[in-house]
Amino acid sequence: MSSDPDGSPRPERAESPRPGRKWAAGVAALVVVFVALAGYDLISGGVALAGRPSASRTAAGPAPGATTTTAARSATPVPSSAPSVSSSPAPSESARVLTVASATAYGPDGVTDGDHPNLVPGIINGGDGQAWESKWYATPEFGNLQSGTGLLLDMGKTVTVSSVRLVLGAPVGADIQVQVENTVLPAELPVAASASDVGGTVQLRLTTPASGRYVLVWFTRLPPNSNGENQVDVYSATVYGT
Repeated sequence: MSSDPDGSPRPERAESPRPGRKWAAGVAALVVVFVALAGYDLISGGVALAGRPSASRTAAGPAPGATTTTAARSATPVPSSAPSVSSSPAPSESARVLTVASATAYGPDGVTDGDHPNLVPGIINGGDGQAWESKWYATPEFGNLQSGTGLLLDMGKTVTVSSVRLVLGAPVGADIQVQVENTVLPAELPVAASASDVGGTVQLRLTTPASGRYVLVWFTRLPPNSNGENQVDVYSATVYGT
C-alpha cells in the first residue's frame, strides 16, 4: 500500500477487467443459449413427429384397431326417413283457365234429377265461397239407390279441355270421372280422366286433350261427412284448356 505525501495511507485502485475477458464471457453465454434452443427444437420436433399420422396412413384410412372419430361419422350420409310427398299434376303451360258459361246438377237421368241444382252456379268461375253438396247417403255407393251424381259444366262453345281442377271438402274417399262431349247426355261416353279415394284439391289431367262443349264431373263414390253419412262437397270447379 502506498501513502500520500502527508503520510496518510492511499487506497489501492481496483483493477478493471480486461476487454478480452468480457468478450469471451459473452460468447460462452451465447453458446449455452444456442445449445439449449437446439435441444428444445429437437425434443419438440420428435414429439410432433411421433403424434402425426403418416401421409400414407391418412390417405388409406385409419390404422387397424383405430376408433372412427365423430367428424368421420357425421360425414356419412344418413338416409332420410321422411316420406316423399307427391302433388297433383299441374296444367300444361299452354293451357289457360276457361270460362264456364253455366253449370247444373246432373243425375242418372240427366239434368232432371241432379242433387241441389240451386247450389251449382256458385262453384264456377272462381266460386262464391258456398259449396255445392250432394244428397247424403247411408253408404259410399249411394245406398245402392243410384249409380252416381255429378255436375254438368256448359262451356258455351266447343273447347279443348286438358284438365279439370276441383276443390272438394277435406275428407278423402271420393271417386271421380270426367267426360267431355258436345251433348248434354254424356253418361255413355268414354272416361277422359279419373281419380280415386281423393279429397281436398284434385287436379284431373286428361291423358289426351278432348274437345267438346260440355264437361261432366261424375262422382261414383262418396266420402264420409261429419255426421257419419256419405256426401261430397264441391267448393269450386275450374276447367283448363284452349
